[in-house]
Amino acid sequence: MSKEFLFNPFSGVLNEDISKVIIPQFNINQIISKVETSDSLAIEFIGKKGRGKTSHLKLLKQYFPQYPIYLLNNGSSIESLMNDSSDVVFVDSIHHLSFLNRITLFKSKKVVVYTTHWSRKIDCYLAQTFHHKIKFKGINTHFLKDILNTRLELASASNSIINQFTENDTKILIKKYGDNYREIINHLYEKYQ
Repeated sequence: MSKEFLFNPFSGVLNEDISKVIIPQFNINQIISKVETSDSLAIEFIGKKGRGKTSHLKLLKQYFPQYPIYLLNNGSSIESLMNDSSDVVFVDSIHHLSFLNRITLFKSKKVVVYTTHWSRKIDCYLAQTFHHKIKFKGINTHFLKDILNTRLELASASNSIINQFTENDTKILIKKYGDNYREIINHLYEKYQ
């Protein structure tokens, strides 16, 4: 790695830096208001893997430090979610819960903000919970350029970065990887290693 960087600019992002490297794909204030004022709401971040759903979930969660976030995997169960006294929960990869467990969760919590690859609108309907969907699809060359350059700045050993990404650079990356942010970041991680 070049001496101009303290660390690989495309390695994992610390929670305190996540707001610096994400350009929100939704109106943050509007979603904050929905979380604060709703009595029965499921906010769905939907899209293919690698599109930024989890990063946006963690970004939104920073506005609500009093509420828990659950990062589910194949071995996850609903017990810890149901035993949590909080009326608002953030859940990454809700598809790891069964259909019936998702309905139970939506019925028992006031607000559930979650990521998924497939819509859970039917689950919400059966739980009689209002469903708000935010799609993660597509990529903007200008936004990608800003995100990549911000990562360079965060990792910079000095205040001047010579190798800034251009919109043409991002067009090339998008042509190769489509709208898969994760693949773009993984490619750049290897390049800057």
